[in-house]
Amino acid sequence: MELTDKVLIDNLCSWPLYFRRLNGVGDIRIPAKVTGFAMLDVAEVQMQIQSGNRMFVGNDPSRPGDHARLFIQNDAQRKALFGYADTTDDVLVLNADSVRELLAIRKKDEFNARLEALVTNDAEKKMIAQIAKENGGDDVAAWKMDAINKLAESVTL
Repeated sequence: MELTDKVLIDNLCSWPLYFRRLNGVGDIRIPAKVTGFAMLDVAEVQMQIQSGNRMFVGNDPSRPGDHARLFIQNDAQRKALFGYADTTDDVLVLNADSVRELLAIRKKDEFNARLEALVTNDAEKKMIAQIAKENGGDDVAAWKMDAINKLAESVTL
């Protein structure tokens, strides 16, 4: 992986995200819900991660990348940038795939435990109901959407 290689990034939020460029001049604006944003290179993303930009690293410094607002699409790049290259570990993010897996859980206690693990910050609380509705939430048991909506309503933004 070269420092000048482009990194494809998904904005997991339904609002644009902004941050100051660290490897150059200017600011970066990543449009709402964009997939495959290709304006950043490995060096810039690496500097953002090293500086602790929570949009990339999330809220838990012990698990960089978990609960982030920006998702690096390429598995190899993501694992290398977060230091997971030698393990089977990967980041935990709220996206369409993780919500479909959540909605497929049949047992209530397993569902609630997974929901609690998946949604830990206000940005995720704000997005969970929308992502669930877009990914089959209307076709699941009512108690699942009730739990998701209750969590979504607890946002403090």
